[in-house]
Amino acid sequence: MPRPREFCVNEALDSAMDAFWKNGYEATSLFDLMEAMDLHKGSIYKAFGDKHSLFVAALQHYLEQAHMFDQSVLEDARSPREGIRAWLNRDIKQKCGDDMKRGCLMVNALTELAYKDEEVAKIIKTHIADLSKLLTRTIQQGQDMNQFRTDISAGELAQLLITHLFGLATMGKAVSSKSSTLQGNKNILMLLEGCV
Repeated sequence: MPRPREFCVNEALDSAMDAFWKNGYEATSLFDLMEAMDLHKGSIYKAFGDKHSLFVAALQHYLEQAHMFDQSVLEDARSPREGIRAWLNRDIKQKCGDDMKRGCLMVNALTELAYKDEEVAKIIKTHIADLSKLLTRTIQQGQDMNQFRTDISAGELAQLLITHLFGLATMGKAVSSKSSTLQGNKNILMLLEGCV
């Protein structure tokens, strides 16, 4: 009978995720992962496989958490407009207060790996498609309630929001401030409402 693992897989993935998020995929060594996860090399390989497999598992773990959060923010809001506003402003405080300027792990993976790694690209593409569905549904509800403009389709407006948020995640690593991010979000919401 095999011995049960002596560590929590989700906690180990959280630690690996933080290491990759801080350093990027290429710059994160196996030693970095061993130290972050407080595991021996053999335990990491046995539980997750090689470094790439561990990164894929950590990225999927990150995106699952992001999807649950996005769904909760959008679906639990008092109105579609409030849902979109909350989604846009979802983690400004955390991102703008991040001294390490880590940005978004998914956007980092997109720029570092997706162009040459089909598995990572597929995972990100699936997440973006799921996010687009959530946003499109919320915007469509808002259009039906006259909260958002109707001269542009809900799907097109959803893509605009995704591009805006990922742009902020990239810019936030170097040049964006909390005030400029809030103003950008206010402007994009006004555009959705047809006020500009």
